[in-house]
Amino acid sequence: MPIFNLTSGAERTLQRLRNESPELVSSGRMYLFLLVALFEDEGRAASLLHAVLESLDDVHAALEQTALASEELMPFGDWSRQVIRRADHFAIECNAEGGTSSEHLLLAAVEQSALVAAVLQTRQCSLETLLDQTMEMPPDLQIGPDSFVQIRPVEQGTLETAALYRILDASANRCREGLRVIEDYVRFRLDDAVLQRELKQIRHLLTDILRHLRQDRWVPGRDSERDVGRRGALASERSRESLHDVVRASFKRVEEALRSLEEYGKLIDADLALRLTECRFRMYTVEKVLETGIHSRSRLEDCRLCLLVTAANCRYSPEIVIRNSLEKGVDMIQIREKEMPDRQLVDYARQVRTWTQEFRALLMINDRADIAATVGADGVHLGQDDLDVASARRILGGSGIIGVSTHCPEQAQAATFDGADYLGVGPVFVSQTKEFPELAGLEYVAQAAAMVSLPWFAIGGITPANLGLAQANGAKRIAVSSVICQAPDPRGITFELAQRLRPRRIPPEE
Repeated sequence: MPIFNLTSGAERTLQRLRNESPELVSSGRMYLFLLVALFEDEGRAASLLHAVLESLDDVHAALEQTALASEELMPFGDWSRQVIRRADHFAIECNAEGGTSSEHLLLAAVEQSALVAAVLQTRQCSLETLLDQTMEMPPDLQIGPDSFVQIRPVEQGTLETAALYRILDASANRCREGLRVIEDYVRFRLDDAVLQRELKQIRHLLTDILRHLRQDRWVPGRDSERDVGRRGALASERSRESLHDVVRASFKRVEEALRSLEEYGKLIDADLALRLTECRFRMYTVEKVLETGIHSRSRLEDCRLCLLVTAANCRYSPEIVIRNSLEKGVDMIQIREKEMPDRQLVDYARQVRTWTQEFRALLMINDRADIAATVGADGVHLGQDDLDVASARRILGGSGIIGVSTHCPEQAQAATFDGADYLGVGPVFVSQTKEFPELAGLEYVAQAAAMVSLPWFAIGGITPANLGLAQANGAKRIAVSSVICQAPDPRGITFELAQRLRPRRIPPEE
C-alpha cells in the first residue's frame, strides 16, 4: 500500500495502464507505456515531458526495439506496486503535500527503467534534472522560489463557502470537459499538430492554476445527484447537426467557464485568478484560428493550382496566358505587379476580375489589400515583410481571403495564429522568377504536411518534372509562375499540372 494517497491524475494514469494491459506484463515495456500515458495526460508530469519531448517518436522507437527482446514477465499488480512504492519515495523526498502525483510516477519510471532513462537522456534530461524541476513551483505560473501564494480564507458571514466551492468545481469541470471535446476534434478531424499543442498547453496551465487555487477542497462539496442543472437541457443542447456545431458549443462552454472561474476565483486569490484571463484569451485565439480554417477549407477545397502572373514575365499577353490557363484548370490567379502604377494596376486588376469570374476562379492581389478591396478581388497574398494579417483583415473584412508566404515551421505557426486563410510553403526548388538566399526545400513541405491543417500551396520552381517530389512529401496544392507564363504552350502545361493535381476533374483533351 502507498504511504501517500495517489492523486486523481496518478490514479487515472495507472488505471489506464491497468485497463490496457494483459495480466502478465514486461516490466521494461510497461515503463515505456507509463511514459506514453504520462505524456498524453494533463498532469504535472506531462508539463515536464512536453518541455523535453516534442513527440512520442523516440518512445515508440524504443518500444519497437524491445518488442523482440526476451524479458521475464510479471503480474501487472506486482509491477504497479513496485512503481507506487518508488513514487511514494520521491513524494516524501519532494515534501509533497497533496499526495503521490504524476511527476513522482515519472521519477520512478526514470529511476527503475534504463529504457526510459535512455530515451530522456537523448534530450539531455536526467533523473537529477527532473527531480530539481519537480521540487520547484510550476514554471507556467511564473512563481519564484521565494514567492508565497496566499490563499485568502472566505470571511464568515459574507459568503457561503460551500456555494463558492460548488461554483468553482462545476466551472472547472465544464471547462476541462469542453477543452477535451475541442482537442479531440483538432486531433482526429483536423490532424492539426499546432492547435493540439496549443490546447494542451492551455490545459496544463489551467491545471496548474486550479492546483494552486486548491481545487482538491472543492470536490467534497459536490452534490451531483441534487444539482438542479442536471434536470434537463434546452432543446438546442440536446442535439447537434455536425462536428462543427459540437466544437462551436464547446468553445462557448469553455470561455464561459473560464470567466466564471476567474470572477469567483478572485474571492480566494485575486492575483492568481487573473492568470485565468490568459487561458481565456488564448482560447479566443484558438477559436479564431479554427473558425478561419473551417471557412478557408470550404472556400479552397477545390482550389489546387494557383498561377502568379507578372505581365512582364509573360511570353504572350497577360490576357492570353490568364484566359488559356483558366480554361485548362487554374483555380486561382494571383496578380504580382510591384512596379505598375496604382491607377493602371486598378484597371488591369478589374479586367482580370472579369476573366476569373467567367471561369469561377479566385483572384488574389499580391501585397496590396487596398487594391484588392477596390477591385473586388477575393483576397490578398502577403509576404513576410508586407502588411500584417490583422491590418489586411480590417481592410478586406471578414469575407476576404488572406494568404501568407512562409519559409519555415515557425512562420507557418505564426501565420496560422494571426488568422491567415492559407499559406504559401517554400521556396521548394530554385525559381526563375524570384531569388531567395536559401531554399526551404522538400523538408519544409513535409513539415507543413505534418503540422498544418490550413490549405497551403507549395511554391518555388515547381514544374511537371519535379511535381511528383512535392506531392510525395505531402503537397496537394501548388503555386507556379514561369512554368506557365513563359511556356510556348501555356494551355498544355496548365492542363498537365492540373490533371496531375486533380485528375478526375479535368476533362480529356478534345
